[in-house]
Amino acid sequence: MKKNSKTLFARLGENEVDKLATVVEETIALDFHPVQPKKTFTAADMWNIQRQRKSPVQRRFIF
Repeated sequence: MKKNSKTLFARLGENEVDKLATVVEETIALDFHPVQPKKTFTAADMWNIQRQRKSPVQRRFIF
């Protein structure tokens, strides 16, 4: 496989350039709201909140 090449891009024909240059009309769904799964609050979440509230000085002496 050649790693070095003098031409970075392949030559495009006239038809291909016309296809790439055409404007695509898109519609935007304004009322779309993705459904996100509801996360349940677990004991691990509570433990993490309590752990983050402790100061580093209090945690230093716990082995």
